[in-house]
Amino acid sequence: MRLFHRLSLLLPLLLCLSAGCLWPGSSPLPDSPKDALISTTVEAKLAEDQQGGLSGIIVTTEEGTVTLTGTVQKAERKARAAELARQVKGVRRVKNDLDIRADPAP
Repeated sequence: MRLFHRLSLLLPLLLCLSAGCLWPGSSPLPDSPKDALISTTVEAKLAEDQQGGLSGIIVTTEEGTVTLTGTVQKAERKARAAELARQVKGVRRVKNDLDIRADPAP
C-alpha cells in the first residue's frame, strides 16, 4: 500500500517534467522549417541580384534573425546584401557579418 501511495505521488511529477521537455512553446529549435525557408529565400534573392557578387554569401536563420557571413568586395555590396535580406517575409532582424576585401590590383 505504501508503494502505491509513493508511486501515485511520483507519477504526476514525472509526467509534468516530461511534458515540460516536449512543450512546443518552450524554445523553438534553430533551423526550424520556417527558418530554413527564410534562408533559402534570402539565398535566392542574393543570387538573383543584377550587380552580382552576392551568391557566395552564407545565410543562416534562427528565430527570424538572418546572419550573413562571407566576403564581398565593396561596402555597397555588403549594404545591398542586408537590404535584400530585409525584404524577405519573416525576417525580423539582419546581422550583417560580411567582411569587405577588395581584390588586389593586378
